[in-house]
Amino acid sequence: KPILFIHGFGGYVEQYQPIIKYLEKKGFEKFYEFEYNKKFGLTSINVVAKELADYIGKNIKEDTIDIISLSQGGIIALTYLKDYLPLQKEREINIDKIFTLCTPYKGSELAKVADFPGFIDLRPGSKLLKGLEVFVKQNKINIYSVYTPFDLTVFPGWNAKSTVGKSKIVFAPTHPAVFSYPSALKFIYKGLTDKDKPITFIK
Repeated sequence: KPILFIHGFGGYVEQYQPIIKYLEKKGFEKFYEFEYNKKFGLTSINVVAKELADYIGKNIKEDTIDIISLSQGGIIALTYLKDYLPLQKEREINIDKIFTLCTPYKGSELAKVADFPGFIDLRPGSKLLKGLEVFVKQNKINIYSVYTPFDLTVFPGWNAKSTVGKSKIVFAPTHPAVFSYPSALKFIYKGLTDKDKPITFIK
């Protein structure tokens, strides 16, 4: 299956190139890269998720894809699944698995530094994050989350561990170091080749 990459807050496509190069050596060939400009918290996560929906509708022709997301990108992906995938009625799109690296499922204390919509969305206990937590628990979503206890961007680091699916703790010294950490790459590859059931949604 093709893989869709989504970068994080203030991120850029170069951050996940080590993952792409690793997977290419393993035989993966088809990658999509969603890059967005509204990445510094000035707009809500929901706005970016709508852009993601538009990107998928216009660019991805396959019926089933996997998603690998970095940091905030994981929250964008889940918001797309919750609020926009059900609206895409032109054709059926299946998201098989979602991989998240340092995604703030339970928010980050760092998001309290500013009152912009995107920061508010990523604060612990935010309305957005609470809604996503309910969503992922109610639906059978194949989430593979990677986190490091030394993360000072998603702080505390264990806030990047999903409450559902499979998780991997790595001891990368920093937030961005996780994106190319050997044990994280191996975890992603193993997850991509696992024979899990595709995501199903409760209507």
